[in-house]
Amino acid sequence: MKVSKVQTLRGLACLLLVVYHVIGATESQGLRIHGGWLRQLTEALVALRMPLFGLVAGAMYGFSSKRGWTLVRNKAARLLWPMLTVGTLFALVQYGTPGSNYRIDSLYLLHIVPVAHYWFLESLFLIFCTLALAEAVAPLRSLRSWWGYFVPSVLVYLAHPGIIWFSVLGATYLLPYFLLGVGMTRLQWDDRQEQPRSGLLRIALGTLLVAWLMAQGTELDRFSAPMLLGGLLLSSGFWSLGLRNPLLARIGAYSFAIYLFHVFFTSATRMALHGLALDNALLVLLISVPAGVLGPALLQHLIARSRTCSTYLMGSPHAMQAAA
Repeated sequence: MKVSKVQTLRGLACLLLVVYHVIGATESQGLRIHGGWLRQLTEALVALRMPLFGLVAGAMYGFSSKRGWTLVRNKAARLLWPMLTVGTLFALVQYGTPGSNYRIDSLYLLHIVPVAHYWFLESLFLIFCTLALAEAVAPLRSLRSWWGYFVPSVLVYLAHPGIIWFSVLGATYLLPYFLLGVGMTRLQWDDRQEQPRSGLLRIALGTLLVAWLMAQGTELDRFSAPMLLGGLLLSSGFWSLGLRNPLLARIGAYSFAIYLFHVFFTSATRMALHGLALDNALLVLLISVPAGVLGPALLQHLIARSRTCSTYLMGSPHAMQAAA
């Protein structure tokens, strides 16, 4: 397996996401932790988790030669089918599970109102559609044109439009990070940005900024200017480090399956441990995180045996290629 920077960062982002969902997005979810270092950690990492996913997605878009209708059709198959199938399955399982940490109140609004973390798939599709239309008029080929895209994305981000339907809000959240990734690859900033010292400096600055915000004693607002700056610093910093780690890259090779299915495995593991009266938070975390990584990786191999399952569950008839 080729150990690439992109796969390494995907692996890192996936680990952060699995840890986040095991601990719980709120105090009433996951481990239901109301304080302490685990709660502080998962809140602090909000500045890195999805910004890193967004930057990597933008970087891959920058590498791609697909444009217009071809791009939209490809991304519809890749993103929307898994969102509809796996996302709906998740919602139904949660709906029918007594004492579930995540409740769906109106099944008829599924995916109109985004389902859990599957909002990311819907948001990415909106971004691809928007850029396909925008680039048909004004291609993003220079630093000047990049600023023409980036500045409006920041203004919309800071305006914090409260449109959750069809994950419009999520798209406005991801777009600045996505465009930063486009600049790294299409505009060849990557050639000048793989500088570990520069990356470490940005990571340090981003970490200090987030630490300062947390020290204020108020809840972090991910749509604030300081959080946007922190996310841009941290995500671009990790990109510039040029990390190439075999273990993270192997996890990254299964990143899509992990994103789709990890919650099934982490929730089942947590419930099984609870049934055995093993409720120590750190123990549950240490067991659930590997389950949330290894379970989806094995499931991807099983799904890949069927072209139909690969198409509708993974968005590709050749799902195994990602793990090659």
